[in-house]
Amino acid sequence: MVAPDDCPSQAEYIKYFEPAIAVMQTEEALERIALELCIDSAAENVDYLEVRWAPRLHLQRGLTVAQVIRAVLSGLDSGPIEAVAIVCAMRQHASDENVELARVAGNFAGRGVVGFDLAGDEVRFPATPQRPAFEAARAAGLHLTCHAGEAGDPSHVEDALDLGAERIAHGVIGAGDERVAARLQSEGVVLDMCPTANWKTKAVATIADHPLPRLVRAGVRCTISTDSRTVADTTLSHEFELMSKAGMTDEELRSCNETAYAAKFG
Repeated sequence: MVAPDDCPSQAEYIKYFEPAIAVMQTEEALERIALELCIDSAAENVDYLEVRWAPRLHLQRGLTVAQVIRAVLSGLDSGPIEAVAIVCAMRQHASDENVELARVAGNFAGRGVVGFDLAGDEVRFPATPQRPAFEAARAAGLHLTCHAGEAGDPSHVEDALDLGAERIAHGVIGAGDERVAARLQSEGVVLDMCPTANWKTKAVATIADHPLPRLVRAGVRCTISTDSRTVADTTLSHEFELMSKAGMTDEELRSCNETAYAAKFG
């Protein structure tokens, strides 16, 4: 359930989600894991949490997408902190399936679901064919974000921007391209960066090579997140410690937190 340090690629990293997903196929399991995530986060003094997950990966035992979303929201609502949900579509799923996902998720807008995301293997499955799903999510009143720039070409980040993403999950590879970085800065799009995951997916060679410090100093809006506490084997506190050791000042780390509050969807 934990991706190794020598994980060779994003595609390999994603496979380590499968054991956890396999045991989250009932409403009871989904509600419990959502609640426990809130409890664990509260122990780190997190007071606002956005939970991203892909409902269509939890249908193996007969649940509907609506039942999956409802179970997760029930767990989040029972927790000790403010927690909201971002529904992820998967790149490998058909566009019409993700359109339907966006429409169902939109039924929960204002009731705990605040955003729509796209995740998965970005080398094999481009984002552009999912435009109808993003349009459906926007029409349903959901904020838009997208996983991009963790594998492949820097243009993947631009593809996400062209779909209307207000925030980019990761964006590491795209941020290394001066033209893409300039567009991120000029449009004020936020990068939700996850140093450990970015290293394990080989978007960066080492934590010391992570572009987060440089981007913050260049005026690009960035947050620090975990990606997955389990697969990345990390906590939010640890991610901040890593960036502190990488040379970021307390003021720069605080600015990432202030950006997170300013850019939150809830």
